[in-house]
Amino acid sequence: MTRLFQYFLLVPALLALMGAASPLADPQVKEFLARERRAETVRMPSKRDLRSSTTRPLARRAESGYQPKHFRPVYDDHTERQMNDFIKRADLGAQIKPNGSEPEPVRGESGAPYLGPHNPPVDLENLDQVAGPPTDAGIVVNLKWSFGASHTRLLRGGWVREQTITDLPPSKDFAAAEIRLGPNSYRELHWHRVAEWGYILGGSGRIVAVDENGKQFAGDLLGPTKDREGDIYVFPVGVPHSIQAFDEGIEILLIFSDGNFDSLGTTFHLSDWLKHTPLEVLGQNFGVEPSNFEKIPSPNPYIFRSTKPPAPFGAAEKAPSDPQGTINDLIFVIADQDKQVAPGGGGYIKTQTAETNFPKSELFASNFVRIEPGGLRELHWNNFDEWIYILSGTGRATAFPGGSAARTFNFFPGDTGVFPVGWGHYIKNDSPDEPLIYLELWKAPKFVEYTATQWLSLMPEQHVADLLNITTDVVRQFKKEKQLILKGN
Repeated sequence: MTRLFQYFLLVPALLALMGAASPLADPQVKEFLARERRAETVRMPSKRDLRSSTTRPLARRAESGYQPKHFRPVYDDHTERQMNDFIKRADLGAQIKPNGSEPEPVRGESGAPYLGPHNPPVDLENLDQVAGPPTDAGIVVNLKWSFGASHTRLLRGGWVREQTITDLPPSKDFAAAEIRLGPNSYRELHWHRVAEWGYILGGSGRIVAVDENGKQFAGDLLGPTKDREGDIYVFPVGVPHSIQAFDEGIEILLIFSDGNFDSLGTTFHLSDWLKHTPLEVLGQNFGVEPSNFEKIPSPNPYIFRSTKPPAPFGAAEKAPSDPQGTINDLIFVIADQDKQVAPGGGGYIKTQTAETNFPKSELFASNFVRIEPGGLRELHWNNFDEWIYILSGTGRATAFPGGSAARTFNFFPGDTGVFPVGWGHYIKNDSPDEPLIYLELWKAPKFVEYTATQWLSLMPEQHVADLLNITTDVVRQFKKEKQLILKGN
């Protein structure tokens, strides 16, 4: 029997079906649908289910164990009671102050004092981990790392310690290092597959680099003093460079455009490369007798002392003449930059980006931020991961990753932190008399920021009032311009 003939035999049956009642009335179909409905509450959703909103209503997805994250959470009676207790206690979320005693995991009627081992000095630097505000909720990954917890590698002429993705897993875009060169010491000749950005933490030194066209750069850098900020510099991807300290030495914060900085194939040291190249090849390549390279150090020294002091500060032009010419834009002097006084009156910001004033910094946008005592870096979020480094003072920040979760962190000098892309956050200076000074960096050519106050002030007033259960009179008080940093109360 041919397939075409089979089709002809089906035609009468199909015509009869079209004239009959709905197939859903068929007893066998009814029984099948009933079985499926009973199974809805016991089986996990398939990928097909999750793609189709018609096959599994959201309520049934939740019953099966699937919890959609982008919808309003369901509050049980216990959560409602907690929220009501929070309102009754009028706990505004301020930091718990131990007032000379050891911090305890106690806040109001919640918690209980320690009975087991604990570390009071660590607790004092992490008060919001010991007894955080009731607004904290859920499980939020650690967003803070202190360089004091990094291993320090001691070398002849200095030291180095790092913060990489193994220390701070959310920091995918950035790794960092603090490096100290003793008097006249060198950071040896090297290059990276990533870009390098540096802020001078103290002392002074000289950088020398050569770009892809053979143009040379040599420039001198100063650390901060009472009246000026430290200088910054940048080495684009692949640019070979070196750093030398002057007679007082130098300490530098280094930032790299990849959190996995310790992976193989990130940093390439000249002496290491040449030591693993046949002498015959070296002689031919450099046009000299091969025996000249027999004493290349191994392993590479990383940092080493100079046999002769460098030319004095400001005499970088004494570097060898370059027939290809020179470049002059790898250093940025923050001290020469005008302050952007925050409209909110709580401090100032100085911004450096490739789009505006630091062309070679194509992979780094940065802010130098000063928050006066009690001031607040307003609620905001960014289109790129924000990495911070505390230069002086103390701060407090809460990160909001969505999904009804939040976690508050305390920051001290030498601490680093990261706020992943889109996460809402603020930074508050919790000192009554000392400014908070820190750096903000993004892996981007420009500085992009969205602020909560400006957003809400430019929305329909009633929409905001109804959502937040406030009056439109309150909404009208919101500023329509970004405040950046707000004054202390």
